[in-house]
Amino acid sequence: MDGIPVTFAVSVPPDRHADVRAAPHFRRWLLQAASRFDLRAVAVRDVVFFGHRVGFILVEADAWHAGRQVPGAALLRGDSVSVLVVLHCPGHPPRTILTCEPRLPVACPDLLALPAGMLDGGQLVSTALRELAEEVGTDLTVRADMLVELTTVWLSPGGCDEAITLYAVDLDIDAQAMRALDGRRTGNACEHETIHLRIIDLDAIPGIGRTDAKTLLSYHLYRNLKDRSPGPADMVSKTE
Repeated sequence: MDGIPVTFAVSVPPDRHADVRAAPHFRRWLLQAASRFDLRAVAVRDVVFFGHRVGFILVEADAWHAGRQVPGAALLRGDSVSVLVVLHCPGHPPRTILTCEPRLPVACPDLLALPAGMLDGGQLVSTALRELAEEVGTDLTVRADMLVELTTVWLSPGGCDEAITLYAVDLDIDAQAMRALDGRRTGNACEHETIHLRIIDLDAIPGIGRTDAKTLLSYHLYRNLKDRSPGPADMVSKTE
């Protein structure tokens, strides 16, 4: 990996080259690409920095496989996690928490989707818990041992490195606490997040309109898991 030449476009500040090389998502991608392809060179075309942190990295690689050159453009943004929170309240069908927030890349000002976030070099479970605290609030008690991993998938492998790990958690909750969640404003102000929470019936997810892959996939995987595990819920825990 160290022998592969990495060059930078003039738009990338020279004093940030070392930061890009050291970024966890760049190093991981470079290591994996070099081990699975004949990787001859990598050109960093552009980088989006979030303050001191290295964000999106656009690369173009001279890469070969089975004697043929392969498409070399990739957007590196790192991996992410999401959590399907299933709320169990007496007298109500299972419900879930969705975030409603602007998503400029798809020109949607009010996308409904599951709470999620980027790893940014962190661990999967700790990131999932952090994102729940930031996007939902700290009044829901969710521990690491309560999370059930549904799967890990690539979201757009034709152009982006991101893989997302999908978690689910079942929580018992009373009606007052559930009402307090619906419509709550959350988000990390430092990251310009503007989030409104929505509480909907779990089985309403397929009918909410256009959403993202993680939301639909998490719903169907969770339902499949429950269908294969009849009887007392094996994932139910209680909030304090």
